[in-house]
Amino acid sequence: MSAIPTNPAGVSTPATKAVKHRETPLSARGEPMIWLTGGALVLCLVMIVGLLSMIVTHGLLTFWPRPIDRVTLNSGEVFLGVPTDTRDDPPQVLYRTGNRDIGRAPFRWVPLADIVSIERPDHAALVEREAWSVWLGVPEQVVLISEDGSRQVVAEGPEQTLAYYKQEHAAARQRSAEIERLKKHDLGEINRRLEGQRLRVRKAELDLARSGNTQAALGWLPFLGLMLGVGGFGFAAYKLGKRVNSLGGLPPSAAIGRFTLVLLALACGLAGYLHAPWRAGTMTKAKLAQIRSSAAEREAELQAEYETVLAKVRSLEAEDERQKLVVVEPTDGRFAPARQIEPDNPMQLSQVVRLVDANAMGFTDKLGVFLSRWWEFLSTSPREANTEGGVFPVIVGTVMLTLLLTVTVTPLGVIAALYLREYAKQGIVTSTIRIAVNNLAGVPSIVYGVFGLGFFCYTVGQFVDSGPDPSVRLPAFWWWGLLGIAGVLMIVAFAFGVWSKPVPGTEATGRQILFRRLSLLLWIATVVCAVVLLVRTPYFTGFFEARAADGSPTFGARGMLWAALTLALLTLPVVIVSTEEAIAAVPNSMREGSYGCGASKWQTLRRIVIPGALPGILTGAILAMARGAGEVAPLMLVGAVKLNQDLPISGESPYLHLDRSFMHLGFHIYDLGFQSPDSQAARPLVWTTTLLLLVIVVSLNLVAILIRARLRSRLTGSTV
Repeated sequence: MSAIPTNPAGVSTPATKAVKHRETPLSARGEPMIWLTGGALVLCLVMIVGLLSMIVTHGLLTFWPRPIDRVTLNSGEVFLGVPTDTRDDPPQVLYRTGNRDIGRAPFRWVPLADIVSIERPDHAALVEREAWSVWLGVPEQVVLISEDGSRQVVAEGPEQTLAYYKQEHAAARQRSAEIERLKKHDLGEINRRLEGQRLRVRKAELDLARSGNTQAALGWLPFLGLMLGVGGFGFAAYKLGKRVNSLGGLPPSAAIGRFTLVLLALACGLAGYLHAPWRAGTMTKAKLAQIRSSAAEREAELQAEYETVLAKVRSLEAEDERQKLVVVEPTDGRFAPARQIEPDNPMQLSQVVRLVDANAMGFTDKLGVFLSRWWEFLSTSPREANTEGGVFPVIVGTVMLTLLLTVTVTPLGVIAALYLREYAKQGIVTSTIRIAVNNLAGVPSIVYGVFGLGFFCYTVGQFVDSGPDPSVRLPAFWWWGLLGIAGVLMIVAFAFGVWSKPVPGTEATGRQILFRRLSLLLWIATVVCAVVLLVRTPYFTGFFEARAADGSPTFGARGMLWAALTLALLTLPVVIVSTEEAIAAVPNSMREGSYGCGASKWQTLRRIVIPGALPGILTGAILAMARGAGEVAPLMLVGAVKLNQDLPISGESPYLHLDRSFMHLGFHIYDLGFQSPDSQAARPLVWTTTLLLLVIVVSLNLVAILIRARLRSRLTGSTV
């Protein structure tokens, strides 16, 4: 017999059979999914880091000074060029040769087989100019031209020329900046005042033409009928309410009487403003002649001031013309001209933005040029079809548009989300609205641009400029009659709303439900009447009628305001969805506690729900800001332009010029990459502008994230 195995305690146990475990199938294991998701995450991070690295590398190296080569070809041609790119098949080098104003190609590919020698002379210089891009050559002379036209060479040779340049260039540039300031600011301000006087006379002429066709006295007839009709109707409704209430029917109707009195007071105030005889709103020929006379006197004063400033400008320009810098290119000995039409006139010293003798510079000097170029890029206006200069107006336009977009879309989205989540009855209507909001997020952005151009610019903007079209304006008699009908509808709607309220603690009866629905229909009819009264009013001729009459619309054209509103519509679904989610995330226990303490619905929303949802609301604002800052297609239709040095914000009243067109970094990148006449010169700036756009968007988002973190820490009681 076989021995029975025992346990350590000596108790015998039966022999156990080996159990065969079923192997877990591969599809049931989690390790492959972990590796798959982790690999996808790593791939996404690699792509993001790679893209950012490429943008940062190319963007930062754009302004680093590169050496200047003196290239000798098999044909005997000699030229100066900055190597910028290479090709392998066949081996070629891309040189930036500049000198475009004398018919040279600014860039050229040179096969390595055609190159005899490449040298780097110490005195070769790259001259960055105000116009016609860069010039490559050797500084030879500085010439002073006296008042009698005689020429005096004050510096000869590369060393003396460069020394004189370093000594006098800052003063020449300061003088050039003063000339530009006088032209743009002082002369521009005088021209603006002259235009204001002309528009003043034009407005008076339009008022005279309109006053001859206006019968203001007739406006009092419908107004008197309006007061009598509305007052009588309100009194009848009030008496009816009291009578029915005495019979135990409807609730007290004293509110109807008060509402009627308020409407009558508003109607009297409106009629007094529009038709009061003490308002001197009628233009006469005598008043027009007086306005013309005062405008002529003011224009004469402004013209004298204009001539004074212009004389100062000409004096500075004459002084500026005296200093000439001669920079010779080695091919045929031609020098950089002051203007293309004056090839024998050397350029002025003040026309030189920067002279870079890259081959003779050390690291410190190159770093100084690098920082100087970056400062110019961030603080000046673009030039040479946006391929040279800075992007300061572009930065201002982008930041202003983004902030205005955020300020506009956030309240709209929050209000809409609050109503959908807290007030609206959940059903098929609200579900349809939510589906529509989600679908709007997928509409192509160019569609929003077309809508903004048609509705905001050409409809709302023209109404703001010149009021409704004369063909659709109602006569004063019919306008006041329609206003009376709207007043009656408002009183009836208000009365039905009062009568539809049940006694606290009781259910609404069928009659009260009917009154509630009738009140809603009548309020809708009142809104329709109000819209008709607004768009067909005979009493509004626009805020900029004189300018619009001359074919120069103010808000009836593309501008900052319409661009911000268009982008607000585009990003509105993002804010609504994120705000709804944030409101839903607030615990119901907090709402119930507020209700238990006796707070009303609005008090609960204002003190509990909205503060608790603020971090989520700011998340929606951040997403809207990030998307709106990078949009280009709508802006091409409603506001962004290629070049506009008039900033949307200035020290002149009204300080914030929402009617002006603007420059935008996204559109600027598109213009540099696809619309530039010199694509090779613009290519490096595409990377730099892209880097700048990313920095601005990230900076604005970081500010919003810090605000959100502070709010969250206040709610949780923690410290940031």
